[in-house]
Amino acid sequence: MKPDAKYKHLDDDSKITGIGSLFRGVDRKLWSINLDFAGKKSKSIQFSAVPLLARRRILNPTSRNERKGLPLKLTVSNARNWQQAILNECPAYQKAPKGKDFNQFCFVVEESERTIYIPQLEIARVLFYHDPFLARLSLQHNALAEDFIVDLNDKQPTIYVREGAEYPLYHFNRDDNRRFLSWVLMDNDARQSFESISANLLTNQVHRGNYDHWDFHFTPPSLTGVELEMSGWNDFDSKTFFVWEIHKLDHLSSSISREVDFVHPKYERQVGGKTTHGEGTKAELPEQFELDDNELSDTDKATISLMSDKVKISFKNPFITNRIAKKTRSVNSFTGDGGAEVLGKDLSANEKEVTGSLPGGFWNNLDDQSDDAHLYLSKFQSFLDMVNLLESVHGCQIRDKTTVKLPKLGDGKKHWLTDTQNPRCLAIVQLIYDGHPVTLLEIDTSDGAAKLSTMMMETGQEGWAMANIDQIKLGIMKKSLGWPTQFFKQILTEDAFSGIPHPKSKHSGLLAPDEIAPWAQRFAIWIKRVTVR
Repeated sequence: MKPDAKYKHLDDDSKITGIGSLFRGVDRKLWSINLDFAGKKSKSIQFSAVPLLARRRILNPTSRNERKGLPLKLTVSNARNWQQAILNECPAYQKAPKGKDFNQFCFVVEESERTIYIPQLEIARVLFYHDPFLARLSLQHNALAEDFIVDLNDKQPTIYVREGAEYPLYHFNRDDNRRFLSWVLMDNDARQSFESISANLLTNQVHRGNYDHWDFHFTPPSLTGVELEMSGWNDFDSKTFFVWEIHKLDHLSSSISREVDFVHPKYERQVGGKTTHGEGTKAELPEQFELDDNELSDTDKATISLMSDKVKISFKNPFITNRIAKKTRSVNSFTGDGGAEVLGKDLSANEKEVTGSLPGGFWNNLDDQSDDAHLYLSKFQSFLDMVNLLESVHGCQIRDKTTVKLPKLGDGKKHWLTDTQNPRCLAIVQLIYDGHPVTLLEIDTSDGAAKLSTMMMETGQEGWAMANIDQIKLGIMKKSLGWPTQFFKQILTEDAFSGIPHPKSKHSGLLAPDEIAPWAQRFAIWIKRVTVR
C-alpha cells in the first residue's frame, strides 16, 4: 500500500472550501464534480474521487494536517424526517470561509440548542462512498441489479456477482467490504437510499449547451439511533452549525440477521503446490505517485491501493460474510532472490477500460469498527467441545469465553483466513481449577496456515490474558502465527505455560467426536500437575 499520491492538475496543499455540482459532456460516460479551493481557485475532478472530498480537507498535502472545525456529536432520530434546504440558507455557512457551492442541497436537523446543516453529499459520502467503484455505480441506473443477484433463500442468503461486474475482485477479499456491500444490497432502507441517487440524477439533471449538470440530491436511510461525529463551523449568534466533515458513524442498523455468502465467478480456493526454484518478482514502488485525472486505467495493468483518511463505521448488529470458492488453484512458492518490477509514477484513478494506458490507483476509506469478534466464537467448535468436557468431567469451572481479532502487521495478510478472507481470531477461555486461574489460548488455523498447539497457562490471577491482550496479539503476528514464548517467560515462570498439541485430523479445525475426550484428558493432566506444585 502506497500512502503518497497527488493529482497532477491540482496545486500542492489545495484546501477544499466548496464542493459544487456534477457535470459531464453529453458524449462522455464519466461525471466530474466542481471544487473550490482556498485562494479563490476552482478546479474539477472525476466523481470517483468523492471518497476524498470533504470541506476543509487538503488535497496533495505536503505535510500532515490537523482536523479542522469545531467537533459535534449527533444522535439521529429519523433522517427521513430531516428538512431540506440549500447551503446559502444556513447562517453559519454564510459566515464561514466558503466557496461558490451556495446552491448545493443540505439536510436540516433541528435540535433544542441549535440547527445543524449537513451537506447531502457528505452524508452520502460516509454512507456509500468508500471507494471509487461504488461512487461510479451510484450514478448508473439499475447498476446494482446489473452487477449482483441477491438470493434470499431460507437456508443461506447468497449474493452472486455477475460476470463482468465492475466492482473488483480484490475488494471482495476484505470482510469489511463484503459486509458493507451486503448492507447496501440486502437492507431495503439502505438500497432504496443508494438507488435514489441515480433516480434523482435521471430526473433532475439539466442540459446546458454541450454539458449535463446536476446538484447532488438523494433520500437518506432512516439512520435511527445512529451516532454521528462531525466537525464544522458554529455560529453562536444564529445558533446554527454548518458541517464540514463527518468522521464517524456508529450503531448503523441492518435488517440482515444471518451469515451471507458471496459467490464470484473468479473465486478460487488456493491450495499449496510444489516449491518452484526460480526468481519470483515484486513491485518496486516510486516515492510518490501522480494521478492523471484524464486517463483511464488499463485492464491488463496493476492496481495500486492508496492511503486516505478513513471513515469509522460500526454496525449495531454486525454479521458474518463468507467468500465461497467453487474451484481450487495450486499456488507454487518461489525460492531464491527475486528481481524487482519497477513501476512508473503515473497512475489513473479512473475506471478500467481496454483503451486505458496507465496502472490504476484506488482508495478504500472504510474502517469497520463493529464489535463483531464474538461472532467468530462458533468457528472454534471442536475446541469449545473440549473445554466443555473440562468443566463437566474434569472439575474445571468456566469463567469466561471470548474472541478477539488478530491485527494486521505491516503488509502481512495472516490476520485473514486464506480461504474465507474473514478475520483470523484468537479464542481466550478462562478457567478455575481448585482455586487456580488457568487460561487457554486457541488461534483459528482452520485454513491450514500453521500447525499450532493450544497454549495453556497457569497465570496466578484471573483476567491476566485480557490485561495483556495487546502484547499477546502483537507477539503472535510478529512470529507469523506463533506463540510469543519470550513474552510469557518474562511474566510467568517457564513451567507455568505449555503448548498442548491438537489431535491429528483430516479436516483443519474440525475433530472427530471420539478425539475430543482424549484431548481434554491431556489438558486435565497438565492442569492437575501445575496446580499442585
